[in-house]
Amino acid sequence: MGKKKKKKYTVKQITIYSICFVGLIVFGIYIDKQKEENKMAEIDSGNFKTYGIVEKLKPHARKGSNYASRKDVVYLYYEKNDTIFHIIENLSDGQIAKLEIKENDCFSIRVSESDKDDFDIDFIKKLDTLIDKNHFEYQVYQTNIHKNIIE
Repeated sequence: MGKKKKKKYTVKQITIYSICFVGLIVFGIYIDKQKEENKMAEIDSGNFKTYGIVEKLKPHARKGSNYASRKDVVYLYYEKNDTIFHIIENLSDGQIAKLEIKENDCFSIRVSESDKDDFDIDFIKKLDTLIDKNHFEYQVYQTNIHKNIIE
């Protein structure tokens, strides 16, 4: 009994697999770009301006189960119609230190009317405003895990 021979790929098969692989990557990039454009169009079409206050910072946090890649996470909240909405913003690693973001800093936020999860934050301009979230009865979190992290 001998060793099994390793299957060899032909040039035609390698070319087809390469084209399919590149096509999938290009398609993924196109979908990501379209999602970003749709999000910005939705924010531009119907939005309201409010003030977001930083309630917690997680610099140099892990991205999923990967130990090599890192990100900075900023937990914010804003008030609309006597309700506090809690949101999460992911930044690239090192941005919290670079932008000098601290807890209880206030920034201008544009939020989409139709979807409260679509927002645009201006981290460049800090504002001198503070909203105490304890005075509000209703608080909306993105997920239960988010609620546990904040409380």
